[in-house]
Amino acid sequence: MIDNGVPVSGPNSGTARSGTAPPSRLFEMLDGAPDDATMVVGQQGPVTYGRMRAESAKLATRLKDLGLRRGDRLALWLPNIPEWLTTALACSRLGVAVVPMNVRLGAHEVAFLLSRARCRAVVFAPGYRNGACADVLRAVDPAERAALDLVVTLGEGEAALLDGVRQTRFADLIAESPSPVPEVADGRPEDVSLILATSGTTSAPKLVQHTQERSTRHAGDAAAAVGLTGPGTSLLLGIPMCGAFGYTLAITTIRAQRPLVLMEAFVPEDAARLLVEHGITHMLGTDDMLDKILSVVPEGKPFPDLRMFGHANFTPALTAILPPKAEAHGVLLRGFFGMTETLAMFAAQPADAALERRAQGGGRPVCPTADLRVRDPDSGALLPDGEIGEVEVRTPNAMIGYLDNPQATAAVFTGDGYLRTGDYGYRLADGGMIFVSRIKDVLRIAGYLVSPTEIEEVILALPGVTVCQTVAASCPAGVRPIAFVVMELGTALDEAAALTACRAQLAVYKVPARIFAIAAMPVTDGPNGAKVKKNVLRDMATAWMTPSGEAATA
Repeated sequence: MIDNGVPVSGPNSGTARSGTAPPSRLFEMLDGAPDDATMVVGQQGPVTYGRMRAESAKLATRLKDLGLRRGDRLALWLPNIPEWLTTALACSRLGVAVVPMNVRLGAHEVAFLLSRARCRAVVFAPGYRNGACADVLRAVDPAERAALDLVVTLGEGEAALLDGVRQTRFADLIAESPSPVPEVADGRPEDVSLILATSGTTSAPKLVQHTQERSTRHAGDAAAAVGLTGPGTSLLLGIPMCGAFGYTLAITTIRAQRPLVLMEAFVPEDAARLLVEHGITHMLGTDDMLDKILSVVPEGKPFPDLRMFGHANFTPALTAILPPKAEAHGVLLRGFFGMTETLAMFAAQPADAALERRAQGGGRPVCPTADLRVRDPDSGALLPDGEIGEVEVRTPNAMIGYLDNPQATAAVFTGDGYLRTGDYGYRLADGGMIFVSRIKDVLRIAGYLVSPTEIEEVILALPGVTVCQTVAASCPAGVRPIAFVVMELGTALDEAAALTACRAQLAVYKVPARIFAIAAMPVTDGPNGAKVKKNVLRDMATAWMTPSGEAATA
């Protein structure tokens, strides 16, 4: 069990800086915490607030000695380990923006981020994943990393990686010095502290910019909304900090000055063990993460300390299955809603709401001054409560814009400051909302908006079907739904029976023209979890349908 005993009160209450204004720079979130209080727990054991303060301050000073300055950018290419946070806090002191990179990225993706963000430094572990990251970095075209002039390595000594690029060891930069190291605090509240890449499924990723002040304020708001501000709370982080969701959970826990337990990679059995071993009270992640955890534990209530699991609905197959399964295991589900541009957690479902609501994505804004509205994407008219349209949100904690992309920034914000989410949803009377679907995923059939989930739930109830995704494709009769399924090993799809079931339960225009069985869904691994590539499925559906409406045989 871990409990650092730090008293924490409401959002932005300044408890980390008692008697002063709330923190406006990330490194200030550590102020006021006892030196011996546990801040983060990694595979090598706990790291205290005192140690984190000292090491991040030394790292900032020595990075400045090596030439990094306010306004520069540093690529942070590490798994979920305490050194990730040490580096981010050091950059906060310097006013250097962190550009997180997933440790599973390839050379093309790394080259894109290093080039577009003009990163001057990279911090990474050359030996991680048997040297895969080092191989990737070497494979990047020198022209794509022209701004890079410093490589900081974790782990044992590494031979020079890149010609003409300085290289030093992380351990040397945080080592004790015979004389006091002057502290650096060049960073300002308005400085960009984080640059995140959007998913870029159908186009090049955009680079989202978040500032220190907005991030720290958002962390305070989120801590209160999640319920981390009380004594005895702690959080298990099983999603990467290189994405908006994982990063926000990390800084939210630090803002509340509660213990943060890190998983380098999500393994259900390890998560179940850590939840019990550390008496974890809070965990957030994707719905399939919770489903996998509950699948490796006994019946009953195996996590007596767990107060909630906040989930993002990434897996339609679990929409009807997971809520009762969680309830049976004593796990309180709470749906959330957000996007990279709002640092993930824009809204949270009330903890005291009925399961029917908590099981859905959405909720009330976590920021007290934030609000939302819903607009008809065709007419442009604002819609009343209960009617589905595009959700627009306004929060003082949103991004300041896309890096070097004023056109995209102007397009995503309305004239009065609302952010167009690209999501369908509807507003509730209490100011909250219910998420329905990504706009690009909704099917427009026979003049109606159809949620793919309506069709998928019917098909998923059929014997042997484990996964189902639905897209729209052109047929002789017009645009029709096309479903793709993955079957259990040893079973085969009975398409005729499946279509009969759909006709019995769905409106005629919702019945798929065809249902195809495939070996696996095409997915992309992102920092917030795996996402199905709907664009690939749409291309497959178009290619597999002949003018006669029959599946192509070639």
